[in-house]
Amino acid sequence: MLTLDERLSAVVKELELGDKVADIGCDHGKIANSAVQITKNPVYAVDISAECLMKARTLSKELLQEDDVICLVGDGLNPVKDKDVDTIVIAGMGAHEIVKILSDSDKRYEKYILVPHQHADVLRAFLQENGFFVKKDGVVKSGNKFYPVIVAEGIGYTRYTPFETYFGKDETEDLAEFIGMRKKILKMLASRAKGESLRKILAETREIEEYENQRNNR
Repeated sequence: MLTLDERLSAVVKELELGDKVADIGCDHGKIANSAVQITKNPVYAVDISAECLMKARTLSKELLQEDDVICLVGDGLNPVKDKDVDTIVIAGMGAHEIVKILSDSDKRYEKYILVPHQHADVLRAFLQENGFFVKKDGVVKSGNKFYPVIVAEGIGYTRYTPFETYFGKDETEDLAEFIGMRKKILKMLASRAKGESLRKILAETREIEEYENQRNNR
């Protein structure tokens, strides 16, 4: 198996034997190549950049998996819309980009593993409003950064509380540290924010305070 950081490890942990995976925005191809080893199936590595796909292709050759990592140049889910795929991984972009990719697709898949690098609340709102069932949603620390790892099904219903919209549904071992860091950032932002921006900052701060009060009263 490849050596993966905590973020990528959290992604591949959600893969199972038999999954038919497409890694969208595959970049270096570590997820795609790991997926081949876990699922025992060929995996589609998709990226809009041919240069990035070369990294994935090079890695697959080094691992003697070049026949099982199928590299496709293209935008979003378009390159795999007619392929035999049931699991979509998108782990290398922001929430707005992920939402656009999901919105542009007229096909729903059995499983989605989504890791937005920023604005996770935007993605969570989209999943709630568009008939996705969220099975898991928790934060993972990798290096000095925190990443939400969201596992969803293409059909179902999910309701997020206001707090969960910001921080996910699951209390992972990294959640408390993430909240602590977020509180410091919000305090700094509030000191110079105005209008709607300030309102949003204060709303998120209130959700943190309510959550911490509930935990203290357990």
